[in-house]
Amino acid sequence: MTTEVLKDVPQGLTRERIEQQARAHGEPEWHIQRRLEAYDRFLQLPLPSPKQEDWRYTDITTLHLEDYTAVAWSDAPRGDAPAQMPAFLTENPVVRVYHRAGFGFEAYIPNALREQGVQVRDLHEVLTQNPELLERDLGRLAPIPGDKFTELHTAAWDSGLYIYIPRSVQVDSVMEIIHWFETPGLHLPHTVIVCESGSVANIVQSFFSPEDAPVSVLGAVEVFNKPNSELRHTLMQRMGRASLFISSVDYEQGRDSRVLSLSVGLGARLGRTVLQHLMTEPGAEARPLGLFFGDGKQHLDFRTLQDHRVGNTSSDLLYKGALYDEAVSVFSGMIRVHPKAQHTDAYQANRNLLLSDTAQAYTIPNLEIGANEVRCTHGATVGPVQPDELFYLRSRGIDPAAAEALIVMGFFEVVLREIKPADLRLSIQRLLASKLKGEAPRYFMDLAELDEELIAARA
Repeated sequence: MTTEVLKDVPQGLTRERIEQQARAHGEPEWHIQRRLEAYDRFLQLPLPSPKQEDWRYTDITTLHLEDYTAVAWSDAPRGDAPAQMPAFLTENPVVRVYHRAGFGFEAYIPNALREQGVQVRDLHEVLTQNPELLERDLGRLAPIPGDKFTELHTAAWDSGLYIYIPRSVQVDSVMEIIHWFETPGLHLPHTVIVCESGSVANIVQSFFSPEDAPVSVLGAVEVFNKPNSELRHTLMQRMGRASLFISSVDYEQGRDSRVLSLSVGLGARLGRTVLQHLMTEPGAEARPLGLFFGDGKQHLDFRTLQDHRVGNTSSDLLYKGALYDEAVSVFSGMIRVHPKAQHTDAYQANRNLLLSDTAQAYTIPNLEIGANEVRCTHGATVGPVQPDELFYLRSRGIDPAAAEALIVMGFFEVVLREIKPADLRLSIQRLLASKLKGEAPRYFMDLAELDEELIAARA
């Protein structure tokens, strides 16, 4: 007897299986129906193709979802829980969370923050015990309605976190989350972050997998920034080279909220991040930053939307990337100003540095302006290291490889200097330096430490 494998459907994922497990977990009826309706839509949609504008330069027609097991929805063995987790990017995060995909998570929250109401909970737990907290908002910020991957995630998200920062609470240090994916197959994590009015937080999410693990991650992060809240949010993608990583990150910004988002792309065979800042009330400010460094045959894709839905809002985007070997990057950014959203101030810049003749960078900045009293501009550059810059450094006794490395790290500096705290900036600087060729990584890691010592001494 043979079992038919449905095309473009992950193994173990069926409508009956979704309903059975959702009911067994005690999910509310409204959410079960959302899952099933999304699954039906997923079955009807084709995989995205380069004929679609959003996927023009990222061809995934060779991706066969049926080759992946939906880990949480199947009976396939998951192996052992990872005994050791990667190190945190910050030295002493005030909140430490280890999310072992398929094995649950652990959260360490100081009593002082617990007493103020700060929460880091399992999303399934919130869904079953406090469904009223999620009924209105869960999945509401989905970036591309009608997209096959969006529907698949809505139908089958399998693990997640609910992070809650209460009104007027300021979390002074970093809250850091490590997401670790080791079991081969498809994982669908979901994070919901709620920053209440007047709150302040700095949240870092790092995504990892072993270098040779055939893992596919289809994730989503929804962030609800209430009036006067302030958030720094970092999404660090350091997946192994055998992995695929596709995730959306969406911020809904209320009146006078301020969000600095940082998207870092270093790993994965194919990595794609869709990021949206949705400014829904006057005074909202967004500062989207991006850093990426590709080598080998990596393909790194970033889609951004600065969505000004009302007037008197501002956004200022800067994404910078470098590429070695045959790596490919795609940046497609949109500034959208809705009608009547007067006095919008928006800027978008993407800078790309090609470090080989075979690397490719595609950059597509876009403006869609529906109001007339606005200031909206964009810029994009793609090019190699400039010969006169190399000549200047070599004329001072610096060998060619070190000179190029100096230029590359200086290229990233304008974004790095906006990252806080200092130890997070140092960690990201080291990770970027580790992608350099030859002896340069060791040199720049030492230089980064010296730079931090000098900064501390001046303070």
